[in-house]
Amino acid sequence: MMWFNNALIYQYELDESTDIADLLSQDAMKPCPPHARFIYGWLPAIAGEFVHEAAGTALICMGKEERLLPRGVINRILAERIQALEAQRGYAIKRAEKGQMAEDLEFELLPKSFCLQKRTLALLDTVSKRLIINAASSNQASQLTSLLRKSVPGIRIEPLQHMGNLSVLFAEWITNPASLPANFQLASDCLLFSLDDDKKRFNCKGYELPAEEILTLLSQGLAAAEISIIWNERIQFTLTHELTFKRLKCMDYLVDDFNEVRQLDEEYEQQDAALTLLSGEFRSLMDDLLAGITATAPAPDQIAIPALHKTEESCPF
Repeated sequence: MMWFNNALIYQYELDESTDIADLLSQDAMKPCPPHARFIYGWLPAIAGEFVHEAAGTALICMGKEERLLPRGVINRILAERIQALEAQRGYAIKRAEKGQMAEDLEFELLPKSFCLQKRTLALLDTVSKRLIINAASSNQASQLTSLLRKSVPGIRIEPLQHMGNLSVLFAEWITNPASLPANFQLASDCLLFSLDDDKKRFNCKGYELPAEEILTLLSQGLAAAEISIIWNERIQFTLTHELTFKRLKCMDYLVDDFNEVRQLDEEYEQQDAALTLLSGEFRSLMDDLLAGITATAPAPDQIAIPALHKTEESCPF
């Protein structure tokens, strides 16, 4: 099934006459050079096509080929060589020489290491002018946007803008589910954090929101960094206060639609229908969500949202 597990959203502008497929093919994925750690390039999205188009949407695929040379392997061999050299010389090797030995060893081992290829899919929705990247990490998404800017001169890509402070809005949705935009309902998870200590986070799973325990934490001054919601009984996902979509999951009605796609006779018909279904669902989901946020979001200066660190606790209840 053609599906995105995560989604980072950007707005883009591009001349409609641009031949994206030709431009991407010129930056096609090449084998990783012997002494490089990794290399990026474009891979065919489907069946040899660098750009697969259907229903106003283009599917593209960035590839990354990375050499697997764990630091632990380098350190083990380096320690053996240092020990042998020190025994031969009869004195300890200085730090600078050890550093040079480590660089030389990495240069020696890289061409012998295995290569792993990873794929990152993205949609260029020509109807909404949105670029949707199947990634949960902004670093991973920026690799694709950087390569796309390099390959397609003239394309303009900006993060999707939204009004208001989503953390405040999430707290309002949890406290008063009737304030959710039309076609949305709460699911069972949320991630709360302390405004006094941004390293302290509470990952609350399996609660029937609005649960009394969660409302108590919010009343004590905690804010919501993520919230799990359901759209139109078709897609469940976790939305972050940075407007990142994580853990996207098909629900039964949408699963049934994808199963119908599989019944089509020809493979190309299945691919086109799956891409049409995927892009249409995402377009409608994001249109509904952005309209709801714009209509109900609080002012951006109502609360300061710090960058969240990794320290995390389970919900204390």
